[in-house]
Amino acid sequence: MRSPHRPARTLVVVCHPRADSLCHAASERVQRGLRTQGAQTRLIDLYAEAFEPRLSLHELRHYGTMVPDELAAHIEALQWAERVVFVHPTWFSAQPARLKGWFDRVWLPGVAFDPPPSGRGRLRGRLHNIRRLEIVTTHGSSKWVNRLQVHSGRRVVFRNLRQVCHPLCRTRFTALYNLDRHDGAAISAWLDQVETRFSR
Repeated sequence: MRSPHRPARTLVVVCHPRADSLCHAASERVQRGLRTQGAQTRLIDLYAEAFEPRLSLHELRHYGTMVPDELAAHIEALQWAERVVFVHPTWFSAQPARLKGWFDRVWLPGVAFDPPPSGRGRLRGRLHNIRRLEIVTTHGSSKWVNRLQVHSGRRVVFRNLRQVCHPLCRTRFTALYNLDRHDGAAISAWLDQVETRFSR
């Protein structure tokens, strides 16, 4: 059992096409904060490595029985992590397609879960090593608008992915709303808050 005083091994997954984006800046602050508390960290930058999000017909035909070689490092990182932090923009109420494709291709049967024996009921989670799931994201719209749209991207992680993690897995959501209405000072202040939050 992991000591409650030892910083969790943390996997940071960032997804934004621009390397100079606010999301990449937030990812750097997340990692800086984590290093302050002595956490071991790994980074997956889905756009930098040109991750292929499309589930191929071959993969679908062998779903749950075959793992493509290019996914081995991603799966190993997922099984290593005790904490996973997703850093991404929210587009049309959800994650970018490349991150959603990462869920589809990496969180596989036999890796993240086992299907229910009868074909009915809940999935049986395999990622009990993961005790925290967190999202750091930006929104062009207001918090009120996102509530009306039921935060569908947040629900994918905190409801669907969480059910295959540790039974006591905790979640945390950090967001900057109304992005286009903020000036440089407000954005800098938010980045400072992100770093502070992950340094504790």
